[in-house]
Amino acid sequence: MRKYALILLIIMLAGTVFLEAATTGKLAVRVRDNAGRPLEFVNIVVMQGNQRVTGGQTNAKGTAIIINIPPGLYTVKFSLIGYDTVVYNDVRIIVDQTTNLAPTMNKSGFEMKAVTVTATEDKVDKNRVGSARNIEMSIVTDAAVSDVADIVALQAGVTNVGGELHIRGGRSNEINYTIDGMSVTDPVDGGATLQVDTDAIKDMKVMTGGFPAEYGNAQSGVINIVTKDGDPFFSGKVEYNTDHLIGEGRNTDVVKLAIGGPVLPFASQEMKEKFTFYLNGAGEWLDGRLKDYYISDPNGDYTLNGRTLIDADYPIYNPYTGRDKILGIDIGNRNYNAYNINLKTKYAFKPGQVATFAVRGDRSLNYPYSNYWRYALQHYAEDEIIQRQYIGTYDYVINDKMNIKVKASYYQKDSYEGPKGIDRDSYIFMTVDPNNIPSDYIQRVALGDYGYSTIDADNDGIYDYGFLPYDYWKFRLESVEEPRSIPGYLPPGYIYNAFIDDTTKILSGRADFEWQINETHMAKTGLEVIKHNIKKNQLEDYLNIDEKRRVAYLNSIFDIRNYNIDNFVDADGNMLLDDEYLPEGIYAIVATKENPTSIADLVPIYKPEDYFAAAKAASGKRDGYKAEPWQMAYYLQDKMEWEGMIVNAGLRFDLWYLGKKYYVAQDDGSFDLREFDKSDLMQLMISPRLGVSHPITDKDVLRFAYNYQNQLPQMQYIFTSKTPEDAYASETTIRVGNPSLEPQITVTYEAGLSHQLSDDYVLDLTAYYKNIYNYVNTRKERSEIEQTVYWYKYYSNDYGSARGIDMQIEKLLSNFNTWSLAYSLAWAQGNSSYTVIQDETTNLREFPLDWDIRHNISANFTFRIARGEEFFIPFTNFILPLDDFSANINWAYASGAPYTPQSYESGQELDTNSKRMPSTQQTNLRITKGFLLSNKINIKVFAEVENLFKNKNIISVYPKTGNYYWNGAQIEETNIPGFVYPEVYYVNSLASKNPLNYNDFRGFTLGFSFNF
Repeated sequence: MRKYALILLIIMLAGTVFLEAATTGKLAVRVRDNAGRPLEFVNIVVMQGNQRVTGGQTNAKGTAIIINIPPGLYTVKFSLIGYDTVVYNDVRIIVDQTTNLAPTMNKSGFEMKAVTVTATEDKVDKNRVGSARNIEMSIVTDAAVSDVADIVALQAGVTNVGGELHIRGGRSNEINYTIDGMSVTDPVDGGATLQVDTDAIKDMKVMTGGFPAEYGNAQSGVINIVTKDGDPFFSGKVEYNTDHLIGEGRNTDVVKLAIGGPVLPFASQEMKEKFTFYLNGAGEWLDGRLKDYYISDPNGDYTLNGRTLIDADYPIYNPYTGRDKILGIDIGNRNYNAYNINLKTKYAFKPGQVATFAVRGDRSLNYPYSNYWRYALQHYAEDEIIQRQYIGTYDYVINDKMNIKVKASYYQKDSYEGPKGIDRDSYIFMTVDPNNIPSDYIQRVALGDYGYSTIDADNDGIYDYGFLPYDYWKFRLESVEEPRSIPGYLPPGYIYNAFIDDTTKILSGRADFEWQINETHMAKTGLEVIKHNIKKNQLEDYLNIDEKRRVAYLNSIFDIRNYNIDNFVDADGNMLLDDEYLPEGIYAIVATKENPTSIADLVPIYKPEDYFAAAKAASGKRDGYKAEPWQMAYYLQDKMEWEGMIVNAGLRFDLWYLGKKYYVAQDDGSFDLREFDKSDLMQLMISPRLGVSHPITDKDVLRFAYNYQNQLPQMQYIFTSKTPEDAYASETTIRVGNPSLEPQITVTYEAGLSHQLSDDYVLDLTAYYKNIYNYVNTRKERSEIEQTVYWYKYYSNDYGSARGIDMQIEKLLSNFNTWSLAYSLAWAQGNSSYTVIQDETTNLREFPLDWDIRHNISANFTFRIARGEEFFIPFTNFILPLDDFSANINWAYASGAPYTPQSYESGQELDTNSKRMPSTQQTNLRITKGFLLSNKINIKVFAEVENLFKNKNIISVYPKTGNYYWNGAQIEETNIPGFVYPEVYYVNSLASKNPLNYNDFRGFTLGFSFNF
């Protein structure tokens, strides 16, 4: 079946050209004279400033459709000899939508007149066939949001759980982020996405359902971002904001820089308009709301009634000591650090021929907090992610009906994680100088000292230099002899025991052809080819040295078992070897008894560097590989527009090719070749898409969409370094990849209604149902040879479903205010929230998933007085003495997330996610005031309040108690029922009150921006 499907695909490709994710919109016009008759040959010019961007001419029906217009505000001019010229200002073009204009042109005398009209947008989008929201970035600029995720979270159908976005019941890794039409989502583990600052965004579209066929590899949502490319005049900003001018806050400082304009400032005006750029960058340095918890004082914390409960003496740890400051501001890295930069250039060869090139990247460096590690943060995890993208595009408008685009992109993500202050190459070190071997070396080796050590030589998990052993992490009860272990915290000096050093590179190429065949049909067709280059290099439990693997490594250098006793001993039992004739790589061979009689009586003594290499090769559990899989996507789409109906029908093909081979990391650092079975090399996925929009009246539009959406399984489940054979020689759990994993599938049905309530109010209502198949899980498999040997293999067996109703009411900007209210009623169920180890006892019934939030409400209100406007205080004749002023407030409410309770008595888990945490809510406020310094220069000052009413939001609860501050630990004395020692209660209270379980932080931020 796959073979024939592939042949069909190749035949279809031979007769077509390509397409990628939409980054442009189109303009549809209908021109009439004052008697209502259509006007033919009317010239249409679309301009930005004085530059002509594109244009066209009406046909005999007085209509014209102009495609491939970048998003933004335009001036559209209509002219015809003998008629007054009509000019529309502020015509907004939106990505993947049609803007409609219907001018009426009057006959004129000899003196030509121009009629200027301010364009008004359709309140109800009649072209939209799915669930999507176009974000007006000019309004977002002064809103109380800080990044793309905050903007997305305001939309109906979006749930924010623990900082992760979930759209309509899907997992967080089912969202595809595209920048300028190219994906910037990591396909290996679904992790971090390349960040772009909101200042650089020209247009943004959030799609939560009903995706056209051009959008793929996303089951839940698509975030489509188009970045700025500069103007023929210089403009820019410098912004700084901080939260430690009023109180200490989170010790946050943010700096933003932006500039755009002509690349050649001294060139002609024509060249300035042709060749432009936009450059911006941002940096944020943050210690976080829990910054005070990073400072630990074990002896001070474990003091009750003036008595220290810990006998050992632990030093105070303060990571902030020694920081350099300038004007009271910390210089250098803090607990959380993030940077991003974006540069985009555009060159217009002539109208209809435009090339762009962009380079952008981000970096994050974090020292996260864990309450369990509070007293051991010296060597807890640090992580760093560096991402970059290079993208070039070429757009060519063949005529006003056809255009072609070509795009190429290179994306790279480097991820690092490891213990703070410990290098991957230094956790094992040599204690013998190989160039100066001591005289008693052989005797030391015989006693088990192989000339190397680890930073945790006694294997208790604690750094051996300057910290007490684990046994000292105890507290004493008054008048009780035996101390007790301190619960809830690791001891000081404990070491984070994992390293990650991964790189993902993606090289992709796209092209597209768009053809407005006639007034009814607009066809798109296209292809995308992607090559992945993945290198994973992970090491867990690196302080544990596996003796079997260590000996195996030494035997690979020299294995004495391959020899006879006669090779080393004469007939009288005398050793025949001396230093000159030792086997290569061996320091000595010694006998365990005076007259050896078998090879078992001889022991090879290896060189110190070989013992060191063997220990390093045998340390920890490795997961590493190198792979170069390919993806290809092809689709056909036809958007049919009639006066009473719009239909968008498409078919998408996704091809997945693993490559014939990949390489698996070995203990010695080399990579071993693995080959796939031929039947697993390729998969073809077919996705039909259908969307229908039916305008009932000028104010009402019905929508229906059917989506069959495919998404490739994460590559971390396909390429793994372990095989079933590894389970025989391992004492740890083995997970085996599966190249036969099926694509994850979501089948969605949705119906919607858009209704214009009045001139400025629009209601959007959508009901949806989703079936989700082929989530990845694991299955326990046993060896047919040895039943005690088993491993876990990845399979495509998990499933889920989601249903709900999304409602959004929006008031457009008028009378100095705009607002929106979004409400979602949703159910998200499945048999697993994550890919977890499953065995024979796993319950496969459906239950509420971790992000099954029944009710979500978000409200966003903005009051704005533009520069030069006057606002009369209601019911008075007084003018508010403010202009260039805005106030934004947004409020979010979510009903409680589910959790799995435990029996208070036995500790056993009860029904999965059968209880709910309390609801959460938060209100954020931002006030902005501008001051005009000249015609081109102004300053804005702003103040933000996060969590205005200081609501306490519960993030996690203890499953025994359902409470965020008491874990339900058994602290009564078993031999004295009902009695609890004060020390025991106090120590357990410290362990139980985890600040990560709730958030009641209220922050104040002040800032300013210099704009020109």
